[in-house]
Amino acid sequence: MLCPGRGDSGTPRARFVVLRLHALPEGLPDLAADAAADAVRLVEVLREDWEAGRVTFDAPGEALFGAFKGAALLGLCGLTGDPYLRQDNVGRVRRLYVLRAARRVGVGAALVSAVEKAGSTAGLMRLRVRSPASAFGFYARLGFLRVVGEPAATHVKLLVSGSPPGIP
Repeated sequence: MLCPGRGDSGTPRARFVVLRLHALPEGLPDLAADAAADAVRLVEVLREDWEAGRVTFDAPGEALFGAFKGAALLGLCGLTGDPYLRQDNVGRVRRLYVLRAARRVGVGAALVSAVEKAGSTAGLMRLRVRSPASAFGFYARLGFLRVVGEPAATHVKLLVSGSPPGIP
């Protein structure tokens, strides 16, 4: 998926591609260093979980996506079943991180869009995510609804219209 980036003025700024990954990308150490400098450990946790075989994004309905400009890794985002609900039709947005220098040009939105498409293709009815308050606006712009009282989630997005009874 080729994605045109947008600068703050709305003019085209950078082009990047979002790819489904089947191995950890070479640029992961640089992304992890950027995240650590931003006081975020989630990229390192992704690597630790992958290497330990805990979360490798290879089960049915799971996927890991990377955004690249040339060979440079701009960001990552994954999809798994939601371990907090354990319902077959609910997915979880996992480990979204975008390089600080690559933010606000559509990279995060493109990664989440890839997760949404993979979730729809896998038959998921909704996605859940737990995000820091600083990302609430980002998820709202992508159509996620703020939820209160759901276990381990701040936002939910329906993927299929006309959900059956009992699926909010």
